[in-house]
Amino acid sequence: MNNLKKHKINSSVIIVVAIALVVVLNVFVTVLNNKFPLKIDFTPNKMFELSDKTYEFLKTYDTPVDIYILASASDQDERISSVLGKYAAVNKNIKVTNINMAENPTFGKKYVTDGSSLMANSVIIDSGERFKIHSSTELYGLNAQTGKYTSLNVENKINSALKYVSSDKQMKAYMVTGHNELAVQGVTDKLTSENYEVTELNTLTSDIPSDASLVMVVRPTADFSKDEISKLDNYLLSGGNVQFYFDVSSKELTNLYTYVKSVWGIGVNDNVVVETDMSQSVSLGDSGVTLVVPVVKSSEFTDSIIKNKRTIAYFPYSKELTQEFETNGDISVMPILTSSDKAYTTTNEIVAKTGGEKEGEFTVGALAVDKKHNSSVYVSGNTMLLTRDASTLANDYGLANYDYFMNLTNYTLGNDDSFIVDEKALVNNAVSLSQADTVVIFAVVVILIPLVILLCGFIVWIKRRNL
Repeated sequence: MNNLKKHKINSSVIIVVAIALVVVLNVFVTVLNNKFPLKIDFTPNKMFELSDKTYEFLKTYDTPVDIYILASASDQDERISSVLGKYAAVNKNIKVTNINMAENPTFGKKYVTDGSSLMANSVIIDSGERFKIHSSTELYGLNAQTGKYTSLNVENKINSALKYVSSDKQMKAYMVTGHNELAVQGVTDKLTSENYEVTELNTLTSDIPSDASLVMVVRPTADFSKDEISKLDNYLLSGGNVQFYFDVSSKELTNLYTYVKSVWGIGVNDNVVVETDMSQSVSLGDSGVTLVVPVVKSSEFTDSIIKNKRTIAYFPYSKELTQEFETNGDISVMPILTSSDKAYTTTNEIVAKTGGEKEGEFTVGALAVDKKHNSSVYVSGNTMLLTRDASTLANDYGLANYDYFMNLTNYTLGNDDSFIVDEKALVNNAVSLSQADTVVIFAVVVILIPLVILLCGFIVWIKRRNL
């Protein structure tokens, strides 16, 4: 056998072996990718990675759960599905499945009993005993000013849903009645969806139950008796949490205001805060209603809202709150929501300036925490955070009111299971190149690499020519 024939045979064998190796490698990688999705997150804020808190939570999560994405694999929201895939990869009890509703039109009967329909790309978390549904828009943060998605909020929503569908107990929230309080169905619905049992409580006739995780007082217009004040105080001394929501009609509540001011360091004035900075406002679509956007101060439960430029808003006017002290013993007070420094306060019923009004930044939301008794009091000068349906505020108007409310509630209750995960800001993944970078890449890709290939080919040609 001459050298030329031997060379051809060796070349053919090498080519066949190389092709076989490529085919085997491709099959291996495909199988591995199906079992363990091989995706690397190069986004600056690790948008598709789970937080350390979530990893810790999933380590001990032992409830079998099916997560259904209501879209085919080709039509699903890749951002959402990428994060959900991490849950399934980390915990073997969690299974993620795509459901093509066109091919499975009866799938949603179990989950929809009121005649409505499920939306495409909705996510269902089902443990068999309980389930939770999130539309795709609920898994994003929306900027009320621009109407555009600004952040990915899959982790908070899915973590909350996983806790809900696996829980055998409920937190208990009591809505105080007996003082002409405002009924806020949105709050009841939101708390119920977060695994709270919500019950009305008339403090005129009943004590505050010892199992109360949260007590809410929304827009009272009649004062609390001294006996009721004593009930509130005893509850807070035993580690309770109370949220007060007032508005401009909550006047002359002498006993209640005196207690909140003297013990908890938050004064409630009958002055009305009027915002004049038009950049601190947002319109509710075509409704003609304009709301005030407060300044959100940095805190553990508001930083994610600030970071992702989420919007909180309330009806145009708020009562003025004052910070009576920063600390008093074990109690500390911090403003959470304020007006801009262009606002003013007035006692005028029609809120028009008549002269002599005080101008500046005014507190409209404040939190007092008692570290010794592990209790808290939150005071809001308005009720707009709660007076509309949560999904309407979030999905139609992009407002973070209820996310703020739940972050506050989870923070004050100090429940280890109620940790807060920062929303992931949506980033522009386009790569920007400088002129120097462009020249280098052009030189390497267009000139250097082709020259190297040409040179290698020329060398091979010379060697074969001499055989």
